[in-house]
Amino acid sequence: MNKKILSIVIIILLAAFAIIRGNYSQTNDIATQKMTVKIGVTLPLTGDISVLGQDNKNAIMLAYERLGETKYNYELIFEDDQFKPSVGASTVNKLISIDGVSAVISFGSPVGNVVSSITEKSKVPHVNDFASDPHVADGEYNFVHYTPSYEDSRVFVAELEKRGIKKLVFFGQSDNPGVVAIIDAFEKDIKNSDIQVLSTQKFNTGTRDFRTMISKVKDLNLDIYVLEASTPELETLTKQLRDAGIKTPVTSMEAFEFSDQLSLFEGMWYVNAADPEQWFVDLFKNKYGSIPRFGSANGYDSFNLIVQAIEKSGDGKTIPSGEQIKNSLAGIKGFDGALGKGLNIDGNGIVVSKPVVRVIQNGVPVTLK
Repeated sequence: MNKKILSIVIIILLAAFAIIRGNYSQTNDIATQKMTVKIGVTLPLTGDISVLGQDNKNAIMLAYERLGETKYNYELIFEDDQFKPSVGASTVNKLISIDGVSAVISFGSPVGNVVSSITEKSKVPHVNDFASDPHVADGEYNFVHYTPSYEDSRVFVAELEKRGIKKLVFFGQSDNPGVVAIIDAFEKDIKNSDIQVLSTQKFNTGTRDFRTMISKVKDLNLDIYVLEASTPELETLTKQLRDAGIKTPVTSMEAFEFSDQLSLFEGMWYVNAADPEQWFVDLFKNKYGSIPRFGSANGYDSFNLIVQAIEKSGDGKTIPSGEQIKNSLAGIKGFDGALGKGLNIDGNGIVVSKPVVRVIQNGVPVTLK
């Protein structure tokens, strides 16, 4: 064999080796590539409470960016429901039927109740991170990571008794299931107390004129007004109370921090959902330049709870089923998160966190220790 032929043979062998090696490498890469699990998130990213929705999204993204080594890759798909149940129904249906998500995170009681009925039928695990209404967790596939209405009420009644407050009037947004749940829990809790509800004035979302309702209760001999509404109804109602010359204090369970106008409630105490851990506040502030609004820590934890359930129930080779994920979620105990250590999902599918009493000082919420 002359040198020319030998050279050609060597070149052919090297080329063949390179092809075989390349094919092996490609096959090996495919074998070791992680599967991607999609998690859908529907939040109020525009509309009246978009500031809360945007902070919730930022907190979820913060949790996503801090994921360590996992069996799966994770993809987040965000949708904007504007805090409207009808829009929320559309966004969750899109996430499930078109995007093919393995789990859903939602925000708030109004949208949460709609989402939970859809996820239950579709057998897609769902965690709501801002629902006062415990019914959002109804069914096998639905969970809530938020301070429930009965915990708010318990602390609220204790604070009223501590302050010697016995007579009050409720203003309540009757088409908001979170508000309804709070008022219902409160009415049960005061049955064996000296506290009296002299009147309950109900109104729907979109109400802008409260003057007739205010005139009905203006001359009652009461200690405090309890305002249960989201923005902008909350601010409008408060301003019209003051415009009517009423100087009686106002309070609330959670509603005040829906507002960007906290100066309206200067010096007023109220009950709010659980405070986040300081490390989470510092992380969020360092990342986004602001203090996280309430509910943000719940979003951070909700994403991590879902990931933990998926990692526990899956083998990394196939994506676990909805049933496997929800069973894993239901069994989570001793979870360490942004809302504290040793958190558990109870038998009703709720991560129960404890509310706090706060006061507005210089336009800023301050927790009373």
